[in-house]
Amino acid sequence: MGEEKRERKWTTPDAREVAEIMMAVGETVPKLIRDTIGALISEEVGRNLGKAIGSFYKELRDAGISPEEALKMAKEYMASLMKLGEFLPDLLKHRGPPTPPEEEAEEAGEGEGEE
Repeated sequence: MGEEKRERKWTTPDAREVAEIMMAVGETVPKLIRDTIGALISEEVGRNLGKAIGSFYKELRDAGISPEEALKMAKEYMASLMKLGEFLPDLLKHRGPPTPPEEEAEEAGEGEGEE
């Protein structure tokens, strides 16, 4: 019975052609968008990361820290940022938006006006 409906759904050549086009678009466009966004974000993230680490190193040097020690600290800073970048998407995925403290108190039954 379900097969009859499926057969009737695609009885005209135009309908089949449209269905094939939609399937191809559905498979191709999302990948194209992901790849494009990934390239743009990666380049921008890399540029910003370089600026942040360079500024950190410069500030350390301006504060009188030796080049070797400043380089070591800048490398540790970069490693910390990279780790944060790896974990942040997972944290945001599993956690909803932060709840303001007032709402948390109300949800716990501790809101104003309650006795």
